[in-house]
Amino acid sequence: MANAEVAIDLMELADLAQPRKIAWEIHRQLRLQFGAVPPQIPLAAIAAATGIVSIEDFETDRFEGTLVIKGDQGAIGLRRGMMPGRRNFTLGHELGHFLNPWHRRVRQTFECKRSDTKAQRTVDFGRKTPLEQIEVEANEFSAALLVPMPEYRGARRKYGKDADLAHIRALATTFAVSQEFMGRIYVEQADEKIALVYSKNGAISSFVFGEGFPFLGLRRGAPVPATSQTRLAHRRALRGDIEATREVRTDTWLERRGRVEALFEQVVVQREGWVTTMLTIEEAEDDGDDE
Repeated sequence: MANAEVAIDLMELADLAQPRKIAWEIHRQLRLQFGAVPPQIPLAAIAAATGIVSIEDFETDRFEGTLVIKGDQGAIGLRRGMMPGRRNFTLGHELGHFLNPWHRRVRQTFECKRSDTKAQRTVDFGRKTPLEQIEVEANEFSAALLVPMPEYRGARRKYGKDADLAHIRALATTFAVSQEFMGRIYVEQADEKIALVYSKNGAISSFVFGEGFPFLGLRRGAPVPATSQTRLAHRRALRGDIEATREVRTDTWLERRGRVEALFEQVVVQREGWVTTMLTIEEAEDDGDDE
């Protein structure tokens, strides 16, 4: 499948202004041609089928990805040295610019920095400039294209119900995306309430909360909790091994306990001082009494 030719009917994409709908239409056409969407999306073949004449890597710190459009064709450049998952997302991002008609009306040449490939939709999206909006939309397209939800849910079910950092690592490999990107999908699609916390050298960097997860009271740059497994992991720095999930005191991480009866923490030490932490909770069951 990786080397198979892909045919994309551009007329079916022409009137789809929403980035996710463009990605879903590509998935539909792939299913018609191959019977299923492959876990690792054939980005280069899709790009060639839609009018991208070249994809080249460059030694540069000026951009993550660039796109030049001339007429109905385009050329994509990528910063050399990116990890495969990051490279795939950036390639999808540039392809998102190319396939969205109104992006071409905003500009014909794109030079996207790392911050552009991290832009997300917020409540003030309508007040952002067109240049800011198209970066968000290119990210939404790339995310939707790289991880089709029916295939993701099927792959996720194979690992059982309980949340585990090992699932994120395995699913990231399956779909050829970064673990950070897969982590966000994993949290958003989980049935249970979970959170991911990313820290570097003992300080909080970022976090992702599932819907309904209790407030942690975290802020970027703050030290990780002193009694947490995460703090111990930073001290030991045993890179690569995913540690067993352990129950910890609720006040280790949670600012307010609320209905939480138990809090569980799992960590993995990564490169250059990074640690990823998964938090899961058990809540008191509703007794169902009616007045």
